[in-house]
Amino acid sequence: MAKRKRQSVQHADASNVSITSTSGEIDTSDLQSNIDDSSKVDISEELSEPHDVHESGDENDDDEDDDSDSEDEQPSFIKRQKKSQLSAQDVQIARETAELFKSNIFKLEIDELIKELKLKESHCKLIENSLHRLHDIIQQIPKSKEFALFEAEALFSNSKNKVVIPFPDPKPTSFKSKLQYDIPEFVSLVGSFGLKTAIQQPKGMSVDMALTMPKSLFQPKDYLNYRAIYKRAFYIAYLADQLIQLSKKNHLPIKVSYDYLNGDRLCPTILIESVSPEHPHKDDLIFEKTKMSIRLIVGFEIGLFESKKLLPDRNCIRVQTKNDSDPLPPTPLYNASLLSSTAYKYYLENLVTARKSAEAFRDAAMLGKLWLKQKGFSSHFNEGGFGHFEFATLMAALLEGGGENGNKILLHGFSSYQLFKGTIKYLATQDLCNDGYLSFSFSLDKFAAYKKNGFKVPTIFDKYTKINILWKMSASSYELLKKYAVETLCLLNDVVQDRFKPIFIQKSDDNLLKYDSLVQIPLKSIDEEGFGALEKISFLSFENFICSKIYRILSKALDERATQIHISISKKDRPWSINKRKPSSSDSHDALINIGLFLDSSRCEKKVTKGPLHSEKEAGEKFASFWGTKAQLRKYKDGNIQYSCLWQSISTESTVITIIKYILTLHLHKDISEKLIINSNKFIKLLPQPVISSKDSTQPIILPFHFQDLKNSYNELCKTLYDLNLPLVIKSIFPTSPALRNTSLLLPVPFSSSSEEFFNESIMQFETSAKWPDELIALEQTKTAFLLKIDQLLNKETAYKCFLQNDELTIPYNDKIVVLKVLTPEGYGFSFRILTERDEVLYLRAIENATDKQKKTVTDVYLRFNQKYMGSTKHHRAVATLVNHYPFYSPVVRLFKRWLDSQLLLCHFPDELVELIALKVFVDPAPFSAPSSVASGFLRLLHFLSTWNWKEEPLILDLAKEFDDDSDKGNYIDKISDRLTVQSYQVMYNNFNKLRQEDPSAIRIQYFVASKEDPSGKLWTSHRISLPIASRLTALSKAAISLLLKHQQHNGVISNKVLKLIFTPALKDYDFVVRLNVPTDFSIASGILPDNKFKNLVQTSSEFSEDVTTTADPTQRYFEELVSRYNNVMVLSTNKFIGLSDTGKVNVITGLFNPSVVNVGVG
Repeated sequence: MAKRKRQSVQHADASNVSITSTSGEIDTSDLQSNIDDSSKVDISEELSEPHDVHESGDENDDDEDDDSDSEDEQPSFIKRQKKSQLSAQDVQIARETAELFKSNIFKLEIDELIKELKLKESHCKLIENSLHRLHDIIQQIPKSKEFALFEAEALFSNSKNKVVIPFPDPKPTSFKSKLQYDIPEFVSLVGSFGLKTAIQQPKGMSVDMALTMPKSLFQPKDYLNYRAIYKRAFYIAYLADQLIQLSKKNHLPIKVSYDYLNGDRLCPTILIESVSPEHPHKDDLIFEKTKMSIRLIVGFEIGLFESKKLLPDRNCIRVQTKNDSDPLPPTPLYNASLLSSTAYKYYLENLVTARKSAEAFRDAAMLGKLWLKQKGFSSHFNEGGFGHFEFATLMAALLEGGGENGNKILLHGFSSYQLFKGTIKYLATQDLCNDGYLSFSFSLDKFAAYKKNGFKVPTIFDKYTKINILWKMSASSYELLKKYAVETLCLLNDVVQDRFKPIFIQKSDDNLLKYDSLVQIPLKSIDEEGFGALEKISFLSFENFICSKIYRILSKALDERATQIHISISKKDRPWSINKRKPSSSDSHDALINIGLFLDSSRCEKKVTKGPLHSEKEAGEKFASFWGTKAQLRKYKDGNIQYSCLWQSISTESTVITIIKYILTLHLHKDISEKLIINSNKFIKLLPQPVISSKDSTQPIILPFHFQDLKNSYNELCKTLYDLNLPLVIKSIFPTSPALRNTSLLLPVPFSSSSEEFFNESIMQFETSAKWPDELIALEQTKTAFLLKIDQLLNKETAYKCFLQNDELTIPYNDKIVVLKVLTPEGYGFSFRILTERDEVLYLRAIENATDKQKKTVTDVYLRFNQKYMGSTKHHRAVATLVNHYPFYSPVVRLFKRWLDSQLLLCHFPDELVELIALKVFVDPAPFSAPSSVASGFLRLLHFLSTWNWKEEPLILDLAKEFDDDSDKGNYIDKISDRLTVQSYQVMYNNFNKLRQEDPSAIRIQYFVASKEDPSGKLWTSHRISLPIASRLTALSKAAISLLLKHQQHNGVISNKVLKLIFTPALKDYDFVVRLNVPTDFSIASGILPDNKFKNLVQTSSEFSEDVTTTADPTQRYFEELVSRYNNVMVLSTNKFIGLSDTGKVNVITGLFNPSVVNVGVG
């Protein structure tokens, strides 16, 4: 046992062989049921502490070897007795074998990450010296005399530095109290630097220093009507003015400016940045190279004001109302800002205590800060209001309790991984907004308990200070944080793959990538109507008010269509000059309101919004009032008469966007729909539009009726084939065509025989027979005879038209393959080929009989056979089911194919490979969630391709994800396979390692794309893809995604010009370009609606030509001929769909010469 334990630790960072083998053998379900349900984090994680295991392995190597040797020499009955003595320990260690494996792997990665995150020691020393000098300067500032308001303003206007007092809105016009500066009561280092949990940040960081104003400067009721806020504003201005003067004398060259603390308009701070003077003095202390700034936060003494008077439900700002008898609304933001200003030093001291009591607290806090940063969260109002301080405080509270009975969620002996996971689990599983809240205290009677019945606002309530730690969070930002916590917890619980990178390394904070749909509203386009005096004291700013209003409107309008709605302001607070009272209004001139939507893919495209029954009068009136003219009474099949809203089916616009435009116009501003910035519709418009209208489709984006019409025709044909009188009965027919699984680039349009995807392939199998020939050529001829018989019967007895066609290119060295082409009366084309039980046997026999020189060629032939017959069938079965589970997979993969074809790459990739790569963002979407819109799916796919290091990373897909719906789950598992296990994942990973050992430069096989359907990972990647093509796909993806993100971040708009550029090939990169013009317009002939034409003006065919083979695109045949002749000399590329060109008549063939071959030829 000891020996086995040591080996697990030694191999944890290498192959993990010993660990994975044990994890598969142990069933922990019975043991798990005995764990106390009240424990939110499994106690076994404490036993699996990576530090302890690793240390015992290092210190006791010799003893363990001695024990194992002596064990081998003992009689068998003694060994059995010894084993029974260790069984209790075995059970404890094995309880969570998979979790122990996860913890050990994570420990190695976390240790390395923490080293990278820590601040440089030299930088810390330099900033500490600067802080000491700054502290000395502050102590030199003398106490001022008392000033009236006008005297204070005159003092600064006459001063050399022209400092302006940073009064918040409303600026005081008369103020009876006196303003004065006095030496701070306390000067404390607070924040992550003071807690020693700061991490390196590319853009630098600020070090927070808290100055506590003396109690003598205040009166008991200064918490009312901004009095304390105004006094602090004067204190800050006086301090800034003195710092500018004294810093020069004390050789601390600095730049002083104002900045808001985490976007709190009531709490300005002094930002101090180091500068390099033109003529530096030898004693000058310059910390510019550290990329750190110092932020002076002026606060109040704890207990200065009575906490009960500042509870969230109290009003502390008195204003005049129309009716003096009306109660004033509460001022929760004002109250929380004032109270939190009294507790900087208090929380630092308690967090330091928590850090000392739990050894791993510091590292866990650093991990939490990094995780939040990668998700785009911080303590700032506009960045969710949940940052390092909130995470560390929550973690410290959970060390004291957190359960419903006050039981501890975290233990002091937990590792950093366990503390981090426990905190994430608490955020994911506990509702701190509606169902309940966390109440805690760090005072003498330390406790933390989850209380039922929430306040409808995110709440972690400190019973001692009366502060809601989450006061800067909105309901929408809390729901987003909880969503991220749930997704991260799933990754942490994944025992199959290592999820370290998507949790800590990969950023997922870009609005264009993280949301399913992003709608932006210019803030300047909304007038402040409705933002009166009462709203000002409740929300403090117009931004807070309008975000809250939009959230309420859209939550009600979208309901089940959106799982989360996140409203934020794009404006980033910037420091401003000490010569101004507040930031310039021009800074907020270009601010945007971001409406980020996470959609329910199964509901978001529904065309009807159902309301209350007709009999529910009051609810019906509210529904009609909210929806306006859209509300109507409709009778449904079940006999119910309900208030409803019917939305028009538009193939180029999401239903959700249609609803948002309507409801915001109705409730926000009558012209607002014209000012909305919506990029998602532009991606939908890039999907090829069919010449036949989609008006009959209820969901034209995700489920156009064209696919269903094709399947109906196919099903009728299959029924006819099954009923034919043949020597052998047709046992099964397996579809393999992209259109029959809703993934074809072009929508199937009747009689569009010029399309490259017109003939939809299937594999036909007959009943078992021992009379099939035992030689390949004879077998193919026998298959041809069966196809001839089917051809005769269909042409004679049915309305179907059939013909046979040779297939000489699909499988090398087998030119006897014949396929049956069938034209249906509905206007569709199908292709059938026969597979027998003898085919695979004969191909494998050929490999066995081949010589060493022939073996590779014959193996490649078998691989091509496997692709065309068995692999394509399995792939179709898997993807057809996933299309139903992920409604937006179909349009996303179609748009991806369009982009590949526009870049002349689709001709190199089999449809199956393209579809598998596109599945990555659905079945394994981390660090994002599965996309529920065309734009998000396409952009995340480009993002994945731009970051995928395919030379060193395999793509292993789990195509058997568990679904929430039990009925779907059972059906799906029956159809495909079991979920991916540790053992199967390890087999695939070992296959990849073996492949790269044989081909380290990825010259032969670039992509390794594996699933349980294809553990080899090379079924679809070993043909026609070359290193230049794979490298080009990566480069184009990087260029495309960076260009799109850059333009969106600049002003929110992705222009049509930029999108057209993304879908335009860079022909200058090739060695030569051949332009081909054809006389026929292949757009309409392929079923594609040209961009410059209307559907009602397009003449479509209603019958087949006499010979449909003559209607095919000749440029494709020419391209295939060139490839067959010059494949070893050059890499040729072309557009696969000529009908998608601007005129439908032009195609290009490009070439890249093989340098080694061409140079040899020249020489």
